[in-house]
Order: sequence, then structure tokens, then C-alpha cells
Amino acid sequence: MSTIDLLISDSSRKFSAKAAVRQKVAGLWRETLYRDLWRDVERVAAGLQTWGLRHGDRVALLGPNSPRWMSSYLGILHAGGIVVPVDKELKSGELRHVLEDCGSCILFTERAYLDGVAEIGRELPDLKKIVLLDGSSDLNALQTLSETIALMVDEWQQLAEKFHIPPDERSRMEALGRQLEGLLRQNSQAETAEVQERGLFAKEALRFRKFCQDHGLCSFDEFVVADTPPRPSGRNSEDTAVILYTSGTTGRSKGAMLSHANIISNIRNSIPRLDVDHTMHTLSFLPINHVFEQVAGMLIPLSLGGTISIAESIKKIGQNLVEEKPSIFLGVPAVFRLLLNRIMKNINDKALSRVLFANPITRPLVSAKVKKNLGGNVTFISGGAALDPEIAIGLEKLGFTIYQGYGITETSPVISVECPNEKKIGSVGRPIPGVEVRIDSPNEEGVGEILVRGPNVMQGYYNRPEETAEVLRGGWYHTGDLGKLDEEGFLTICGRVKNLIVTPSGKNIYPEEVENELLKSPFIAEVMVYGHKLDASEEEVHAQVYPDHEAIDRHVREQGIPPLNEAGLKELIRREIVAGGQRLADYKRVKRFTLRDDEFPKTTTRKIKRFVVEADISATE
Repeated sequence: MSTIDLLISDSSRKFSAKAAVRQKVAGLWRETLYRDLWRDVERVAAGLQTWGLRHGDRVALLGPNSPRWMSSYLGILHAGGIVVPVDKELKSGELRHVLEDCGSCILFTERAYLDGVAEIGRELPDLKKIVLLDGSSDLNALQTLSETIALMVDEWQQLAEKFHIPPDERSRMEALGRQLEGLLRQNSQAETAEVQERGLFAKEALRFRKFCQDHGLCSFDEFVVADTPPRPSGRNSEDTAVILYTSGTTGRSKGAMLSHANIISNIRNSIPRLDVDHTMHTLSFLPINHVFEQVAGMLIPLSLGGTISIAESIKKIGQNLVEEKPSIFLGVPAVFRLLLNRIMKNINDKALSRVLFANPITRPLVSAKVKKNLGGNVTFISGGAALDPEIAIGLEKLGFTIYQGYGITETSPVISVECPNEKKIGSVGRPIPGVEVRIDSPNEEGVGEILVRGPNVMQGYYNRPEETAEVLRGGWYHTGDLGKLDEEGFLTICGRVKNLIVTPSGKNIYPEEVENELLKSPFIAEVMVYGHKLDASEEEVHAQVYPDHEAIDRHVREQGIPPLNEAGLKELIRREIVAGGQRLADYKRVKRFTLRDDEFPKTTTRKIKRFVVEADISATE
């Protein structure tokens, strides 16, 4: 079995003149051909080896989806390193944890994230080098000038203190310095906006510049080596390729170690189920540090000779679908719920389209227009969390094809996925070839913890032998997810073991099922259902709700009623919760709820960080 970088090297040679990645720059779609992508991969690898990267050194990647992110990812592997993709949304505490825990020696990032890294820089003794992915050669001269001015400022500060220069004389000199600084910044983006606001002579700016100097900050073009091919890495398929830090819905993230063999087995066993080939064209929207997008949205298409178009933003997904007409769009349930709600609102706002769509005979007239407006025959694939069956049914009524898959970071990630002729609404399909699934200690409904065994299961958690032993037992990975297998081998996800609510009568309540019903309300944007302990053995179903204020304001205008006060808002949400409860068994209904003033804290894939919310609930009860 090959390594990941050599797998992509093969397709780069075979499809050298084809577009590997497309991205919008200054309003126009620009292509990176396979030959150009692989050229940058080799340049990154050569740069790393010249710098002194050793086999198995960890190199972190922090930034948005981009061709350079991809070439750096592959270049790190090609040089013999281990990639540590980092969530760009992390706050300083969690960012410090990830970079410190993995011991990253080099960081590839963008200017926008430099302030956050500099803030924690003193606590990262292993970090020696920073490379800017958005640095380019035309800025090198300005960067050098900026650094020279910075050195002059440092010298001036020392002289002013040493010789006790009066404040009025210092202010004249510093005013000239700020004037020069302003002229420089008209032509350069050498420093981040936050540093610019501090001013050239501020202590924070001095510390920032020292951090950049100490870590040999350089542009991408300065770091890569153009004409010297990299040495063979000597890595094999069983070596660790990637350390992926879990998204942290249940606590402090851990680094799952995935080998080249883990990921390649998942790529090769997923391709037949997805029924894709070199014509595969994806619209990349999910954060690329997440394993779902990384493997299914980047490595699978690149291994086949497909094309990846990078979406501009969530607001422009519809526009980008029309412009690029991808064959595949990977998303998470929250995105598909939002997409369906927007489509149905547009339909219901027009009397004619509403009538036509309500009739099965004339419905295709509406759905054909909707599909055209979203780029044609795109196939949706949902992952990252369980998809509400109503969302899948709604999109299929519109004529779209949507498949649901199931996977987690620790399994590289795909465990099962629906595919043509193997689809069942509400399930996540059958396990992919080579992957075994077993339900541990099923109850009378056949529900138990999902266990997984196969070549895709991780090597373990980085520097966490005890946590590794907890989840890898007897060759099986214990997922912590609850599910059931039917007689045809289709897997259905029911929830998380830790989220399960057990009533005094022994009934099991899966919060995710209740949440899906409540989210059908147009006035509920987000909800988290949890078990509130009445005593040591009895729990009651409670919920926190974040209302959809935009929908509520629209409702108030349409009904011609006064704006809702706090009591009116709570009564409206109460009615919605009662209505949702009518579709559930009595014991599953929400007994009490509270309203939130802001959105829930969420992971990269838009899953609520339950441990954070539950901690807040515990602190206030």
C-alpha cells in the first residue's frame, strides 16, 4: 500500500493538465492545474527538508480552504512529516492546547491568525518557524522595509530610555515614525489589522514583532525551494500521517493518530460506494481541517483526478453551485436544514409556486426550476451528525439526491454511507467494504453502542495511552454512539451514549430525536435537549432554545401584531414545543425550557458543544 502523497502524485502525473482546484480571486474563478499543485507540493517538501524537518516531526496547518493549504498538507507528508490540521475557529486556550500537545515545530498559517498565535507564543517552546500561506514574493521588499523600520523603532525606544529624552522630543520623533508607517501600510499588508491599530511604538506591537523575528516569519514563496527536488521521505504506509484533534463536543480535544494506511483504505473502500471517478467535481465548503472534508472533499477527488471548487462562503453557496455546477456537495445537517428552509420559504412566498408544488403532478415544474437555480444535478452527501429524515424527504421532493453517511475522526472517517440502490431514509447506509460494525449490548429495541473494526481505525490518541485503551478494546473501536442494525444491514444512529436520558420507568430518550422534532418549528433556530436530574435516580426532559428572531419578526409583521415582549416570546416558543411534543411519545416530551440570548457554542461541523452548555446549566441550577 502506498502513502497519501504518492497516491496524489500518481493522479497528478496522469491528469497533469487538468484543473485540480478552483478558487475565486477578485471575482474570477482561477484554476490550479494538477501539475502546478504537485510542483508546489515538491517545493514545500524541499523547503521543509532544507529547514531540517525530521521524519515524524509535527507540522501544523492553520487557515481556510485554499490551494496552498492543500499543497502544504501534501508537501508535509512528502517530506516525511506528520500534518496537524488546526481548526481556524479555535480560541487562544484551545489553540495553545493543540499546538502544545502535538509539539508542532513549524506552523503554516495566514496573516489573519498571527495575532492569536503571537498571544500564546511564549507557551509554545517547540514552535520554531512560521510560514505565511498568503505571503507572496511581490511583498518581500515591503516586508523587509517593514522589518528594518521595526528594528529602528526598537533602537529608538532603548535610546530614549537610556538617555532620558524628554517626552516632547520623543513625540516629535515618533510622529515622523508614524507618518512613515502610514505611507508603508498604504502599500503593504505586512502586519495584521489588530497590530496596525496598536501603533508602531506600542509595547504590544514590539512584542508582536519580536515574536515574528524569533520564529523566522517568512512568506510561502520565501520558504519553498524551487529547483531542488525533495529527497524520498522513506515513510511507509503504517507510519502516522495526520494527527487530527477531535472537535470537542464532550471536552478537551485529543489528537487521533491516523496512518497513511488508515486513510488510504478509507479512500479506496469509499470510492465504489460513492460511485465517483475522474469526473468528480466537488464544491468545498466545510472547513478543511475537519476529517470529513479533508478525506471525502479533498483526498478522494484528488486521488481520482477530480476537481475541487472552493466555495466563497455559506451565503454564496447557492451562487457558487450555479457557477461551478459540481457533481458532489458535502455538507452537515445544519447546512441542509438551512438550504431546505430557504427553498421552501421562496416557494411558499409565491402563491403560484405554492399551489404547483402542493400537487404531485405539477410539482416537477417547481422542482426543475429549483434544481436549475442550484446548478443542476448535484448530489448532496450529509455527514458530521445524524440527518433528520424530514430534511432528506424534503430535498428528495424537490428532486435532489441526498445520501447520508456516518463516520468519525477516529475511523478516517467513513464507516458507512448510502449509495445508489442501497438507500433507506433515516439510516446511514451499510458499512463500507472492509469495515465491520457491531452493536454492543443491544436493548429490546436493538439499540446499543456502535463498535467498529477495520483498517480505517486509528492508531490511538497522541500521548494518551489511557484514553486510547478506553476506546480500543479487543480490536474494536468503541464509538460512544448509539445505533442499531436492521435485518438488511442498514445502520441507524440514535444518539450519544453520554447524552442518553433514562426515565425512572427505564425508558430511553435520545435527545437528538426530540431536538429534530422541535427544530421543525420555524421559530426555533437552535435547541439542546438534556436530562435534568430531579434526584439520584430520576431525570426530567428539559431544553434550552435559541429562537429564530428573524422568523419571529417576520411573523409579527405578517400578523400585524405588536412586537413580542419577553413573556410573549416565551409563550410563542412554549406553543411550538407543545406542538412538537404531540409527535412524540408522552415520556419524550419537554417538561421545561429556557430561552437563550445568543447562539450555542458549536464545533466546526455545527454541532453544539454540550459539555460547555451543561457546565453553564450546572453552575446556574
